[in-house]
Amino acid sequence: MLEYIKGIVTEKGEGFIVVEKGGLGFKIYTPSEFDGNEVRVYLKLFIKDEEVVLYGFKTREERDLFVQLISVSGIGVKHALSIMGRFSVGEIIDILEEGDVDRLMDVPGIGKKTAQRIIFELKGKLSFIENELIDDVVSALVGLGFDKKEAYRSAREAVKETKELNKAVKKALQKLSEKG
Repeated sequence: MLEYIKGIVTEKGEGFIVVEKGGLGFKIYTPSEFDGNEVRVYLKLFIKDEEVVLYGFKTREERDLFVQLISVSGIGVKHALSIMGRFSVGEIIDILEEGDVDRLMDVPGIGKKTAQRIIFELKGKLSFIENELIDDVVSALVGLGFDKKEAYRSAREAVKETKELNKAVKKALQKLSEKG
């Protein structure tokens, strides 16, 4: 229904911002820090009882991850926001793929059973790619015969070091050869 809102941040509080657009102020709960005045916030709308609540994220990937997290049995909005406030999208994907229960347990309110459930239900199911450059590097590596999951990890690491496609592919290949 609502994809995003682009407007001016008029207020910041702990866990929320107010974005003004067209003379209206929208209170948006968020785990993200928004810098500057004009922002684009990707939204998830909830209608709870008779209240409309907006949750906002810097990227579509963050929003999609939030939706995946709250789909896990026993994980509500508060837990999902706590997890996302503690880790980046890439870190959460790594935690899930590596089955790192201990790191998830670092989040307040997440115990061992809850962490295990999150990993069990989401491991291998987060198929979105963080950005276009990573997608291009993964495509190149898969085209060369590498496993998609390993290619993705190496691509994510390589893109942290360079934003040029050719250099990122070379760095990802180096990382893959070091592991193999």
